[in-house]
Amino acid sequence: MDKFTRKKWIGVMTSAAIAASLLAGCANDRLEKEQAYRTLGINSMQEGDYEGAITAFDRALDQHVGKVGEREIDINYYKAAALYATGNVEAAIQIYKNIIDYNQKDSGAYYMKGCLLLQQGDRDQAKEDFDKAVKHDSQNYELYVNIYKNLSAYQMFEEGESYLKQAFEIKGDGPDNLAWRGKIYAMLGQYEEAEQELNRALEAESTVANLYLAQVHEARGDVDQAQKSYQAYVDAGAADAIAMNALAEIEMSRGNYAGALAYINQGLAMEQVPNKRELMQNQIVACEYTGDFTTAWNVIQQYIAFYPEDAAAQREYIFLKHRQGVKDTPVEVPGEVVVTEEITEPVSEETVEP
Repeated sequence: MDKFTRKKWIGVMTSAAIAASLLAGCANDRLEKEQAYRTLGINSMQEGDYEGAITAFDRALDQHVGKVGEREIDINYYKAAALYATGNVEAAIQIYKNIIDYNQKDSGAYYMKGCLLLQQGDRDQAKEDFDKAVKHDSQNYELYVNIYKNLSAYQMFEEGESYLKQAFEIKGDGPDNLAWRGKIYAMLGQYEEAEQELNRALEAESTVANLYLAQVHEARGDVDQAQKSYQAYVDAGAADAIAMNALAEIEMSRGNYAGALAYINQGLAMEQVPNKRELMQNQIVACEYTGDFTTAWNVIQQYIAFYPEDAAAQREYIFLKHRQGVKDTPVEVPGEVVVTEEITEPVSEETVEP
């Protein structure tokens, strides 16, 4: 190779390297933007700004070039949830259809689409989607349980129980298997079988079995044993907001409202509080019984802002307002809800969120 040819070849290679470097830099920039918009969308959802979240997720997806990956599917799931929150159920269903078109074995998309179709009244298609969901994720106890809960909420008890019974086909005698089977027996009302499985799970050192066993004792009316199991669950280091609320309600049933408040406050202080509504309701009651009307008043104002459709809470708001000596003029509370002396109780309609 002469000097000229070699110089030319080196020049070509250098240009290619620069081009590759620029493309890589561009790709990295787009990836960073995609992740940033995804984070922005999630934060917007947490703040209740669902329209803003949808815009952010769209911008995140706009950054992607090339083959669709798990990250883009994940963003689509979030976008569907935001669309659902705005009431645009049809658009959310379409996203799940798109995910299925991309991956016909995506169990989660079938399940979510089934939940929304069930809400829309299309029970037959919903059940078809649930069947496909379990077909592609047949070893997932939680999936069977969630399908049962959704169907039961629409009075489809027999259909729901059929999915619970399918879960017994999952093989294995590990602690998780035993705990899930115990939970499912309890959901079917077979408490003796549930207790047997859950005691086996405890012997296998399952922590969550204490929680399920506590619920079995409650269903049987054995409050003392229920409390012991709940406490064992907490003492094992698996304390969660659900257990704290259950312990609080046991203390309230015994008239120990100060003790109940201790559990309630622990539950509300946790990082994840899926039962915040129940905890706040019990907090208001417990504060009133302990004579702490000031805290009860502060909590009811927050509660009304979060759950303005709760007519009973609106009445409680007026009671506590009078108790605090607040004027009877209309009071505007956070969330743009105006509470006055004249309250018409709304007709509530039960819905199940997927």
